[in-house]
Amino acid sequence: MGFHDPSASMFAARDRYFAPCVLAPFAEGMARRLARLTNGPVLEIMANTGTLTRAMAASLSAGMTIVATDPDPAAVAHASTRPGMGRISWQTADPCALPFNDAAFGVVGCLFAISTLSDRVAAFREVRRVMKPSARFLFSVPGHIRHNPVADCVQAALDAMAPDDPPGFIGQGKHGYSNSEAIDNDLTAAGFTDAIYTTVDVPFAAESARDAAIGYCLGTRLRDEIESRFPLGTDMVTRALEQRFGTGRIVSTMRAHIVTAAG
Repeated sequence: MGFHDPSASMFAARDRYFAPCVLAPFAEGMARRLARLTNGPVLEIMANTGTLTRAMAASLSAGMTIVATDPDPAAVAHASTRPGMGRISWQTADPCALPFNDAAFGVVGCLFAISTLSDRVAAFREVRRVMKPSARFLFSVPGHIRHNPVADCVQAALDAMAPDDPPGFIGQGKHGYSNSEAIDNDLTAAGFTDAIYTTVDVPFAAESARDAAIGYCLGTRLRDEIESRFPLGTDMVTRALEQRFGTGRIVSTMRAHIVTAAG
């Protein structure tokens, strides 16, 4: 990758390889949904490198205030300097302890990060606390891994590398929170009274198996699990993707669920 700082490498890999293939297709659709909600300001939690943030900046009306947050100050520093972020107010913030007044926001959004939280109920409570009475909370979760063939192939390669203790960020983490009943239970525990679920299928496209492998292995927190254990992990995932999808451009599908919560 040509970078020396590990976090910089991960952000660069995410921006170049993971976000265009996996995040952007869902971010654009979610931004259009958010644009139809006119009761601001808008808060984004766990924005990371800002894929949804940029889509919101391009889609929401010019008069709508957008505040984007992430618990990682390095992610905030990286994302805030990317093109298209001029109208965004960036702030480091723990989703379980948001530094905002009660009833401060008309819309709260989050792209995919909810599924990897260790205490989702605490985050949901904080979101509800900062929401106005008529506000909406829109967040997305990746669908079950069986409905995401590229991610499924990546996880199968990881399972083969360590059958007794495979890395779990993809299968158990990222794709492990797709059950509406489990989400409903957590939302109810946090005080939400209403939730609507919408399943969204979009195309997956990567220029090569190598690009997809770099995106997943180096552009996500999977990197933390494989770098010390599998020095050639990216190569092994690349080979698995080539065996399943061929050596050229990968074209497949992805599924996610958008949750709109209120109350």
